[in-house]
Amino acid sequence: MKKSLLVLLVVFALVQWWRQDPVVDVPGSDLEFGYMVEYTPGASKNARLPMLVALHGNGDNAKHFHETALDALATPARVVLLKGPISYGSGKAWPWSPEDFEMYGDAFNDAVQQLEKKYPTAGRPVLLGFSGGAMMAYYQAARHGETWSSVIAVSGRLTEQQLGGAVATSTAVVHAYHGKSDSVVPIGGGKSAVRLLQSGGVRAELHEFDGGHLGIFTEMKVEITRAVERELEAAAASW
Repeated sequence: MKKSLLVLLVVFALVQWWRQDPVVDVPGSDLEFGYMVEYTPGASKNARLPMLVALHGNGDNAKHFHETALDALATPARVVLLKGPISYGSGKAWPWSPEDFEMYGDAFNDAVQQLEKKYPTAGRPVLLGFSGGAMMAYYQAARHGETWSSVIAVSGRLTEQQLGGAVATSTAVVHAYHGKSDSVVPIGGGKSAVRLLQSGGVRAELHEFDGGHLGIFTEMKVEITRAVERELEAAAASW
């Protein structure tokens, strides 16, 4: 009886371990980012593929974001959904304060570079962020634009105070989307973020749409999905 119970406990522990999403360690620090990997239909896990790094909104989680915002992607790609490093309600969140960005901003870029080494990637990654995730996406475009082929920020913001310094040289193109009636992150935040990037020489454009904060899941889902697919195809073609 005891032996059977021990076997069951071992099996249970292995199942729990197998279910756990992996983490990527940040070299030279004690920080780490949890993540999950998904593949679009027809994509081979062992193939060299364009990489989409996707960032959920604050309070959400990677799995739910994939199932509701990215489930229609058809271009062969590896989708890496990083988890926000800050606990927030029942989910996770991305940096908000200048102090948080100072702690996690560069570490995030280092983590992505580790993931590029782990998974065979065609071209530079594409970065997509929504809401709180879009704030991190804007930050990466401003500070680490050389890492990305393009950045897509939806319903986010970034201020000079949050950035905490000058915009760095960037080769990435930034496509920003923001609803005109967004009451969570008013569109002025998106406009200011785009102007901030442009002031530093980043190629950034804002696409305004009729709708609110959750447009990526509703009226803008098809358009944003197509934009992501175009950027993934361009990244793959550049390799």
